[in-house]
Amino acid sequence: MDSTTSGIARRKAAKRKTIIAGAIKAFEQEGYERASMDLVAEFSGASKRTVYNHFESKKALLWAVIESLMAGQRELKQVEYSKTESLESQLGRFVDSQLYFVTDPTRLSLARVITSIFVRSPELCEEVRKESQCQHDHLVAWLKAASKDKRTKVANPKLAAQVFYGMIEGMINFPALYHPVPKTPELKLIKDEIIAVFLSRYAFVSSNESQ
Repeated sequence: MDSTTSGIARRKAAKRKTIIAGAIKAFEQEGYERASMDLVAEFSGASKRTVYNHFESKKALLWAVIESLMAGQRELKQVEYSKTESLESQLGRFVDSQLYFVTDPTRLSLARVITSIFVRSPELCEEVRKESQCQHDHLVAWLKAASKDKRTKVANPKLAAQVFYGMIEGMINFPALYHPVPKTPELKLIKDEIIAVFLSRYAFVSSNESQ
């Protein structure tokens, strides 16, 4: 790729990112149903034609917004198993990745908008749910490594990952959609309890320790 082509690609990517930011602002302000492509164009500082050059429809733009959020969370979920670090500390980073949507006002506001869309569109919700299941893969791999190292005892890593994320979603993420997010000390208390409950079920206990 020559410098001219590379420069065009960078400008196109930058414009796309700007349009997505404009869409986030529009969806937050008006909701998905009421937000128009004209408003997206206004907030992104681009012409409506430019917006359509990058995204063929508002639904395509919504998918780009969802993907941009999930990509940020996906990076946080890439926790490699460590033989020397405590299980609590490593699992804590998985919890933090799940709190990605609720600890930032902008992301939380958008999560509320997207949730309202899912209520009206079960098909879209199912598509995103399948993508979310793929994001469990990092924890599944971590659990397998910890079990191989005889620090956890997990017969079904996929089920265990669902249990782990289910506790976080049920105690923190879903309530945050309708109620104020707990303050940091309370969040930490909930986080520590989730990890403790999870390890009480799945942490490996030797015969000497159990006596």
